[in-house]
Amino acid sequence: MLRNLPLSASGRLRLLIGVALCSQLLMPTLAMADPAYDALIIQARNGNFSPALTQLRQLSSERQTPGQVSDHLVIAGWAGQDAEVLQVYEAQGQHRNLTTQALATVARTYRNQRQWAQAEAVYRQALLREPNNIDLQLGLALTQADGGQASEAVQRIRALVAAKPDDPTRRMALGYALARAGLNYDALFEFDQAFIRASDKPDVAREYIVALQKARLPEPALRLSAQRPGLLDAVTQRRLEGDLAAERVRMAEFATRSEQERYVIADRALQDYDKLLTRWTPDPTAHDDVVRWRIDRLGALKARARTAEAIREYETLKGEGVQLPTYAVRWVAASYLDQREPEKAEPLYRQALAAPDADPADRVEDSTALFYALVESDRALDAREVADNLAKSENPREELKGLPIGNPNDSWMDAQQLAAQAGTYSNDLPGSEAGLEALVRKAPGNVSLQLAQANMYRARDWPRRSESALKETESQAPRDISLEVSQAYTAMDLQEWRQMDVLTDDVLARNPDSRQVQRLSRLRDVHDMAELRVEAYTGKSYGGGNNQDAGAVSGSRDWGIESVIYTPPIDEDWRLFAGAGYATADFSEGTGQHRWQRVGVERRTRDMTIEAEVSNHSYGDGSKQGAAISIARDINDNWQYGGSLGYLLSTTPLRALNDGVTANGGSGFIRWRANESREWKLTLSPSHFSDGNDRVEALLSGREGLYSSPKVQVDLGLEVGASRNSKEDTVYFNPKSDFTVLPVLNINHVLYHRYETQWSQQFQVGAGTYSQRDYSTGGIGLVGYGQRFRWNDVLEAGANLSLISRPYDGERERDLRLLVDLTYRF
Repeated sequence: MLRNLPLSASGRLRLLIGVALCSQLLMPTLAMADPAYDALIIQARNGNFSPALTQLRQLSSERQTPGQVSDHLVIAGWAGQDAEVLQVYEAQGQHRNLTTQALATVARTYRNQRQWAQAEAVYRQALLREPNNIDLQLGLALTQADGGQASEAVQRIRALVAAKPDDPTRRMALGYALARAGLNYDALFEFDQAFIRASDKPDVAREYIVALQKARLPEPALRLSAQRPGLLDAVTQRRLEGDLAAERVRMAEFATRSEQERYVIADRALQDYDKLLTRWTPDPTAHDDVVRWRIDRLGALKARARTAEAIREYETLKGEGVQLPTYAVRWVAASYLDQREPEKAEPLYRQALAAPDADPADRVEDSTALFYALVESDRALDAREVADNLAKSENPREELKGLPIGNPNDSWMDAQQLAAQAGTYSNDLPGSEAGLEALVRKAPGNVSLQLAQANMYRARDWPRRSESALKETESQAPRDISLEVSQAYTAMDLQEWRQMDVLTDDVLARNPDSRQVQRLSRLRDVHDMAELRVEAYTGKSYGGGNNQDAGAVSGSRDWGIESVIYTPPIDEDWRLFAGAGYATADFSEGTGQHRWQRVGVERRTRDMTIEAEVSNHSYGDGSKQGAAISIARDINDNWQYGGSLGYLLSTTPLRALNDGVTANGGSGFIRWRANESREWKLTLSPSHFSDGNDRVEALLSGREGLYSSPKVQVDLGLEVGASRNSKEDTVYFNPKSDFTVLPVLNINHVLYHRYETQWSQQFQVGAGTYSQRDYSTGGIGLVGYGQRFRWNDVLEAGANLSLISRPYDGERERDLRLLVDLTYRF
């Protein structure tokens, strides 16, 4: 919270003097009837203190009468000579019979010097003489208020106010005591009552303005000040203006009546600070106020989404040795997090949470921000620890006096939600699903929970379930920014491109400074880019057939490359593409080469992707044209089916093409996907070769997640394949029938991850069997290693080096192979 300045010393003195000037004691009874002496006293009463003080100072203490000592004390008090008052009293008057007015002056002077006990003692001494003297009673009460006995002072003055409620002096004294007790709003009431009764008195109006300031009402205080020019000194005036700017900073964090007014208050605060800093920075006497304004201005910059400026100003203040209060530390931490510098935000949030003056009401918000700072620093386990500790520390209900069971604690629900969501960031999606579903059952109308659950569904590759959950949430908060952002992401997953555009355009127009909106807009922009895909391979095979230097299937020293470029989306659903490729390999019968070019069209709509192409192939002698069409259709989040037909199949073995043999055929598949870590796919592919061979292939492939952590994922894959050919004695590998079982352990390890940049490595280890008709069953061994790199949403590249050993026609063949792929959007 922004700090408020304490009541100024000058304000306190004005109040005290105001009380004193109303006193009956200002009519001194002077002891001497000397006309010259009387003239000096009259001059002192008229404001010319020096002649009388000079005369009194020259008198020896032995010759001074109690009346002269009393006169000396009173006139020195009028002259503001506090040190002289106390010196004369303690040296000459402490044990004399002084006048009541002199005792009141001494008591007031002790109070001015913050010697509360001495002041109280002298006031009580004076009250023994005049117990009904209202000025002495008020003076004693004010001294008690200053000396830490505020409750006694309030009780004493309330009795005086009750006796004469229309006396503005008593009202002001009660207001002062209440302010010293920390009851600023009760104090404001008393000052308001005094102002109602004596608004024409400058001192009353001045103290009323100060009371408004202490009650955090700088705007009405400034209005009153503007109505009475010259009422406030320059220092008080500028501090009031700074308090108004600070109030606007606090208000800038609150929701506004309309989204168009989001930055109106923050802009006003920044304008206020610009004027104050321009005027007062050159004045060295205003240094402390200038520093405070610069600190509070950080909040206005953060509220205005000018976080980069906030960070620059913070670093400047830090370089000047300025220590920020806790509320400003929170602003700076949020600014660093907004600017994607979570490593700098984390220690600041920890500092804010551990600060002695930390507001308990901010604990959940700050812990949540610390959680995301750790997540964005790629420290998901530390983040989860923060979330779990927060969830354990919050009570489900707030205990309130008079309510046996208390009220539901919103902070507890927020903490539980954060702990449940933490699994999403630490790759514990099943745990996150269970936690969020349990919370939604407890609070089915909580929009934030429903959004978190929908986002979790999308992370588990269930976009339709996410869509349904978001549609239910829409009935409660149809214009919520986070809801529309989540709906746009879901539309993107479902290939609902027009819906994605409508939602993205809406949130971008309404809140362009939101980081989640900017992220959505970026992904939409990437979707609208052209796309280049490049795949290349090379390998060397050993063994197989009659030539130990050439593999039976892929040959030896084979390599190939294919590049395909897609246009940006046309009318949302369509993309044109064109590509070219080349492949070559050495076989026992010679070197085979294949060049091809293809052009086609792709259509992506909800639940369906269709691709059609025509191609030209050059191999052996001359060129031939081919064509292909494929379709994939989703039934729901779990099931998908599809198929393809091709004339001059691209999967025709290069060795067959080298011998002039082509193949036509198709394939069909059905896939079941439980979630992000489990799926199975069955594919059936019949084909007909131009040499009369008919081939049927079947492949069952799947994977099951075994282990998942923020940086490591382990899957067990399985491939079970079988094929049958109608013809024997072909140049290309063509077993009468075969059967393959190959389990593979896949490990993915993230080496580096920061926002849209990720670098990972992959390991594969597999061991299985291969059975071929007319040959004995042999073992298959596979080892592989690869790396992948993603950058800025537009680039993804990977490489994988593998070695596989398996039998073909009873002869063992080893294949060392390097695969490289690249996808780039522009």
